Amino acid sequence: MSSIRTDALPGAAPVSPLRFRDFRLTLFASAAAFFGYSLLLPVVPMWAVSQGAGPFAAGAATGGFMAATVLAQFAMPSALRRFGYRPVLLAGALFLALPTPLLIVAQGETAAGVILGISVLRGVGFGVLTVCGSALIAELLPRRLVAKGSGLYGLAAGFPQLFGLPSGTWLAEHWGFAPVFLLATALPLCAVLPFLLLPVLRPRQEPKNKSSVAVVVKATWKPWLPMLAVSTGFGGLATFLPIVVASPSSTIALFVAPAAAVLSRWAAGHFGDRMAGPGRMLPAGLAASGLGLLGFALLSSNGPVVVLAVALFGLGFGVVQNDALVAMFARAPAGAASVSWNVAFDLGQGLGAVAVGAIVTGFSFPLAFGLLAVVAVGLLPVAWLARHGSAEAG
Repeated sequence: MSSIRTDALPGAAPVSPLRFRDFRLTLFASAAAFFGYSLLLPVVPMWAVSQGAGPFAAGAATGGFMAATVLAQFAMPSALRRFGYRPVLLAGALFLALPTPLLIVAQGETAAGVILGISVLRGVGFGVLTVCGSALIAELLPRRLVAKGSGLYGLAAGFPQLFGLPSGTWLAEHWGFAPVFLLATALPLCAVLPFLLLPVLRPRQEPKNKSSVAVVVKATWKPWLPMLAVSTGFGGLATFLPIVVASPSSTIALFVAPAAAVLSRWAAGHFGDRMAGPGRMLPAGLAASGLGLLGFALLSSNGPVVVLAVALFGLGFGVVQNDALVAMFARAPAGAASVSWNVAFDLGQGLGAVAVGAIVTGFSFPLAFGLLAVVAVGLLPVAWLARHGSAEAG
């Protein structure tokens, strides 16, 4: 066991989470892996279409990736109890990296099936890394530094995506697909050494009944629902914003939303440990996201105003991300809380794309995003309830 789990002595001066070596290793490894993931998120569908697989196969590649991610996340608590963090993290990095070069040979009539299979394998690796990375915030840091550590982890995971998403397509267009696939292989492999340097670490021992699905759901549903709501909104925006809003406003908005979320998540973590308790910022974050969605629904024809609405949504999204995770850590074991948060994040993104697409088939984009705003604002009472409670009173 590592000594980093031990809380500082009472009355000790506040310290930064970056003072903890193993947490720094986790941040570096997570940043490298997330950069590799984000490079390919828009590129794999482009590759599928370029090989004649068609738009359905392109969508199926992303869908298969996310489905495998969620399924892997559900398997993480038992895997971590059996093997510990270090072997599982190594497996996650290898699953994300090693199948990637095979995309180069995914050509011709079999391209669709090969791309889908590779995407599923990579999704397993990504699911492993997302759960383990966020769980290690609570495993490696004293409780009083968890909020600040979550904010820093948000930067490590968010900035690679912020720059990886646009640079992946640029590199594919200017360098070709093969170099991007090789770069997306090398980056997750850079996480292997930091993971090897982590101590032998297993999830903290908790009573078995605290990790059961029913108990975890009961303990975390209050912060889980606001997290699902904002992630659903983000999924809808990320998928349909370029269709609804003309360029260059759409391009600017697609950069502004995640940038605002990354910065506000860091800020929420930085100041979160000064608040009275986990979950206290959830109502404000959820309200900001709901108002941003409503502004987008009502003013999508006005490009500059849309950017402001999306920025407001992003600010709320980052706050909810951080505070929901900290609130779940206060209510459930770290591994189970991480699974719950990551499922809300990934499920919400897929749900947002599907829900908006289904609604606009018979109605309109303003109605679809207006409904997402109504759902977010309607959950404010739940977010308020999440301000209170702990592991003993979920």
